[in-house]
Amino acid sequence: EMELDGYQTVIVDDLKAETLTGAAVYDARNDWIGEVSNLIVDSDGRVTDAVIDVGGFLGIGEKPVKVGFDSLTLKQSGDPGDLRVFIDVTEEQLEKMPEFED
Repeated sequence: EMELDGYQTVIVDDLKAETLTGAAVYDARNDWIGEVSNLIVDSDGRVTDAVIDVGGFLGIGEKPVKVGFDSLTLKQSGDPGDLRVFIDVTEEQLEKMPEFED
């Protein structure tokens, strides 16, 4: 698990959907690779997947891809609005995934 000074690992049950949506997504090298654009929940209300917008420039040309929520690590600083989402794949690997269409 990635260590990040000033950040603690949090679980999804401790966060609101508004906090997760729009959160920055980073790879294992702590490089920004996208942002969470949507959450997918099951019939019991549990978050099962996240849609991450990758690629593009300044919001243009981004590609939404769906990843299992269990593949993400959530880190938060003392500021509740400062949430970082980590995934152990590269931006290039995400860009090769099929585009998510809801």
